[in-house]
Amino acid sequence: MTVLAYQEFLQIASQKLFDSHGIQQRHAVLMVNFERLAELDGVLGFATVDEILQKISCQLRDSLKQDDLVGVIGRYQICCLLVDLPTNAHAELAAHRILRILTPPFALQRRNIILAVRIGVAVGNGYDCTLSQLMSNASLAIRQARLDHEPIKIFAPQTEDPLLLQIDLWSDLGNAIETRELYLGYQPQVHLASGKIESTEALLRWNHPDRGFIPTDKLIQVAEGTELMSRLTLWVFNTALRECAEYRKAGLNAGVSVNFSADDLRDPELLELVMQGLSIWDVPAGCVTIELTETAFMENHTGTLKTLHALKDAGLRLAMDDFGTGYSSMARMLDLPLDEVKIDMVFVKHMTTRRTHDRIVDSMINLAHRLNLSVVAEGVEDHATYERLRVLGCDIIQGYLIGKAMPLPELLRTVSTSANCLNINP
Repeated sequence: MTVLAYQEFLQIASQKLFDSHGIQQRHAVLMVNFERLAELDGVLGFATVDEILQKISCQLRDSLKQDDLVGVIGRYQICCLLVDLPTNAHAELAAHRILRILTPPFALQRRNIILAVRIGVAVGNGYDCTLSQLMSNASLAIRQARLDHEPIKIFAPQTEDPLLLQIDLWSDLGNAIETRELYLGYQPQVHLASGKIESTEALLRWNHPDRGFIPTDKLIQVAEGTELMSRLTLWVFNTALRECAEYRKAGLNAGVSVNFSADDLRDPELLELVMQGLSIWDVPAGCVTIELTETAFMENHTGTLKTLHALKDAGLRLAMDDFGTGYSSMARMLDLPLDEVKIDMVFVKHMTTRRTHDRIVDSMINLAHRLNLSVVAEGVEDHATYERLRVLGCDIIQGYLIGKAMPLPELLRTVSTSANCLNINP
């Protein structure tokens, strides 16, 4: 058995599968992807990377059966055709055998190179499988392995391919921004000392006409990194300001928090668009809080810190969302023009039943106060947590104990606008 070039592999593998049509034989394609080799092209050179692939291919060839095929089908990819397998499990066993071979560093001269292997496995039988379909399924399995952070993935048929779903949702989201499919829900944030609503967090919602409610994290995932992200942020910001102006006129004297992404901070027109929105809807800048995730704040993009200071100088408040779940650097935090940190619900939810969680929340509150920052605790769902946060000196709470995210009409019906507060007594 020799290592085949791309076209030769396709020709011989296709013939093997064609010859098995009508015969009850089980075959599998193993797609082996090397995710570190792309980095090495520019460092070691194309010829050296080709040499590495050829040596690896020979190792794989020697580990498989005589009738199996091995081919180099791309710059960083090797394809194996396993023929006449006794069971589906034998394909997975072969993948694990290959992984054991390729996991140790590859020795090249005086260097040890980590290959970062992912393997996608697709199994079919002689009645219905083609090489093209098996290779496509194995590639899909690699993509899923990457998403799940796993080295090996077995292809499993799905009712709808995730990539095609994301493409469809991206197209639909562009239209939804222009229609009434998107709306904002407002979750109250209550000041612990006064019991009054200090602000609300504007949370994006999408009721898709065919697919129903689309989770917010999936919605953002669809838009992130594309031109839709800036359009979406602009729609959310202006809608939040318009509806904040409405509930302030109705007697709810509260601000509003809006989530921005790291992509938004890199937009050179962001500050101008923000100032236009404040002017159009006549909402005081000090009533508007821009929330960014801890990861977005920690990004070292050259324009990010400049944009943050410009927003701060314009009078807006800045909050670090999901505090404690990212990779904050204390030195970096000293440079950030923060007003507020939001303790993630993963810590708040169990603080009355798990001592370590309580201690973490206590430490976060003390740290924030020493830095002259106010503290919002997210995910407050019961009175025991509310009382404990009050004892620890937390400034503001948010969660189902206060209220879920509500569209504007429901928010105005739920809160007592005359008192500007909610009843949170047991």
